[in-house]
Amino acid sequence: MLGKKTAVIYFSHTGVTRSLVEKFPLEEGDLCVELIPSAPYPKSYFKTLARAKAEIEGNVSVDLENAKQNLRDYERILIGFPIWFWTCPKAVTSFISENDLRGKTIYPFCTSGGIQITEAADEIKRTAEGATVKKGMRFKRYSEDALIKWLDQ
Repeated sequence: MLGKKTAVIYFSHTGVTRSLVEKFPLEEGDLCVELIPSAPYPKSYFKTLARAKAEIEGNVSVDLENAKQNLRDYERILIGFPIWFWTCPKAVTSFISENDLRGKTIYPFCTSGGIQITEAADEIKRTAEGATVKKGMRFKRYSEDALIKWLDQ
């Protein structure tokens, strides 16, 4: 993406984050992976909220079908997600815990209409030991100009 080997790793329960990622200008050789929980979240909004809240409050690891990824050749890792209870879903921190991201540059991004990414980015910093975590980006809608500016920070 934009001249650097980039991996885009994201979690999307309702498809909002997925539809954002589909607009990113990925290039040949870039990697794009949607994190898939081994136990899918319920279709019910309220049941999903209850599960997400219990996972976050209990600091529960979420088993993923595709947790392990070979990221050795990627210079930067974009990690995207919806904001759940002011932070990132546990699927994201579970992915980070399962992969060696030391020496990588992580760019966290979220899809949220109103909640900032601050707490989620802090959670990623605490989890991604040895990685450089850049300032997070909250997307209300896609803008390639905003994406480029953010990646140039």
